[in-house]
Amino acid sequence: MTVSRSLVFPLCLVAGPLLVIVAGTLHPDLAGDGAAQLTTIAQCRAWSAIHWTFLFSFPLALTGLVGVARIHAGSSGENAVRAGLITATFAYTAWMVIVAFMAGSGWALAQVFTQADPGMTATRAVFVYDMIHPFALATQRVAGFALGLSTCLFGWGVVDGKALPHWVGTSGMGAGAVAMAFALGFPENTKADQAAFVLPVLWQMVTGAVLLARANAHDAPRPTVGGVRAA
Repeated sequence: MTVSRSLVFPLCLVAGPLLVIVAGTLHPDLAGDGAAQLTTIAQCRAWSAIHWTFLFSFPLALTGLVGVARIHAGSSGENAVRAGLITATFAYTAWMVIVAFMAGSGWALAQVFTQADPGMTATRAVFVYDMIHPFALATQRVAGFALGLSTCLFGWGVVDGKALPHWVGTSGMGAGAVAMAFALGFPENTKADQAAFVLPVLWQMVTGAVLLARANAHDAPRPTVGGVRAA
């Protein structure tokens, strides 16, 4: 069974955000000091799978967003959507930093901390984690802001370009504005800052579903009249 080329971008835009939602739901809550967080990481058997799910979802989401830009080429919303795609690329690159750190170094430090004899080795593992983790959280905060800005730009382009329903554009601008407000208003080590990703990711998945329905309608066999296919 072959997949129509017109379905590739919508499927990616549904699959990418869906994987983010699954990974985010399964991700354990990291609370307390560095030692407590490393203990939680070491006890999570699905830690690596969760973070690889995040990492693989990012290129899928970006590929799907290319589909949104593609249908707005030549329209009055082209520039806004193009800017949104560039900003989304930056956002996912910044988001990748913290996810890759937690998948690699975070997991390795957690194993050292929990398996080493109490003493300098375990202490050093906590020290390294406490020194690097704030940097990773800073990239997460800027990623949340950038993803919100990207969503606003996509929404603006959709409203101007009129290639998708108007509500897709207005909801994108609203979701992006809320995301930027969360990223600006709350420190990077809070749940509210993490919430900045929620609405843009949901908007992407909904937009992917709209694109998928649009592609299916476009590819559906057209009725024939007197043996001639209708236009």
